[in-house]
Amino acid sequence: MSFCRRASLAALPILLLGALGAAAAAAEGGHQIQHVVLLKWKDGTTPAQEAEVGAKLMALKDKIPGVVSISFGHQSSPEAATKGHGFDAAITVVFTDAAARDAYLPNPDHQAVVSVLKPLLADLAVVDYTF
Repeated sequence: MSFCRRASLAALPILLLGALGAAAAAAEGGHQIQHVVLLKWKDGTTPAQEAEVGAKLMALKDKIPGVVSISFGHQSSPEAATKGHGFDAAITVVFTDAAARDAYLPNPDHQAVVSVLKPLLADLAVVDYTF
């Protein structure tokens, strides 16, 4: 079996789970929201500070209702040199719906992490979309 065929077969369970999740959201009359935040650290931000912020962000999943999943990571794309715009890290959050996202933003637990994050940031970009 070729590598491409093995890779597509390996991805099948992930695709099916995504489709089932989208179908469940549609059946309930709602749509999930993907919240993507790109972070550019200020000069002097250490890997330890980045890791601390990442851990605090990841912990929000268990603290705030309506959060389906959270991921955080350091930029590793080979395209970054030409297309990365200098962003160093990203966080993605999947919400059950727009109302969950809207409740998350002002939530005190989220705002506590934002207060740790803000002094470390040179820039950020945010994109939310419905799926």
